[in-house]
Amino acid sequence: MAQAYPVKPIRVIVPFTAGSLPDLVPRLVGEKASAALGQPILVENRIGAGGRIAADAVAKAAPDGYTLLLGTATTHVVAPFLVKNMPYDPFKDFTPIINGVSPVNGFVTNAALPVNSVREFIDYAKKNPGKIAYGSNGIGSSHHLRGEFLKMVAGIDMLHVPYPGSNEVVTAVVNNSVQLTFSTPSSAQQHVAAGRLKLLAITMPKRAPNLPNVPTADELLPGFFSTLDWFGFFGQGNLPQAIVARLNAEFGRALAHADVRSRFEAMSVQIIGGTPEEFAAVMKSDYALYAKIAKAAGIQPE
Repeated sequence: MAQAYPVKPIRVIVPFTAGSLPDLVPRLVGEKASAALGQPILVENRIGAGGRIAADAVAKAAPDGYTLLLGTATTHVVAPFLVKNMPYDPFKDFTPIINGVSPVNGFVTNAALPVNSVREFIDYAKKNPGKIAYGSNGIGSSHHLRGEFLKMVAGIDMLHVPYPGSNEVVTAVVNNSVQLTFSTPSSAQQHVAAGRLKLLAITMPKRAPNLPNVPTADELLPGFFSTLDWFGFFGQGNLPQAIVARLNAEFGRALAHADVRSRFEAMSVQIIGGTPEEFAAVMKSDYALYAKIAKAAGIQPE
């Protein structure tokens, strides 16, 4: 069976709406990989419960390589610290196939804040404890946890203010209702150009190709490496290794394709790729990191 794989269409379930960034990942990858695989790759959007409905459906599907998940850091390494009764085990019930992409997040402040670097921001925050608020797109979101990680690493005190979505957060920083958020550079670009916001750094391990003059947060604050948002492909926990290897190879080639790479770079998204083992190591490392952040922030699963 594994040698003949695939003999029918492959379905990728995405726990987000059509047109969203994670939805584009399997569509762009699938467009390139389907020819090599000899079968179409179909995308099914199944939203709800922070992605857990989609993840649970894939976890319980047959381990034959025909039902995959476009999983995220939220579904696999954050959710266990927010949800008391998880419907699946993110490690035992899934096989990592390949890490796909990671959006670049910007360290964005209101323009009126008298700082021009992450180091100056930290110094200012230490001199003004409790007077800076940062916005996120919800309690337990990656932006919330990233803000708590900043507090933990830098030793500063900030107020967390959750908002319904990313657009509302950016507007709040523009209006100076909060002074900081972590936003994709593309979302903040027009406000940065107009002088309403400052992009002090990006929270990635290395500089973004389309933002070569913007430093990484880790350059300015060692230890604040990216708490990554990533979108990667998963199969079931006992997916045959021959199928894992085939999918990893073809998805990897698709991610490396010039057309795919240029599309993602235009959206401030970095391609990750790599082996299943490397993806598993990222999950393990991120899980340990989020455990520390959740403990420091006093986040309890509900």
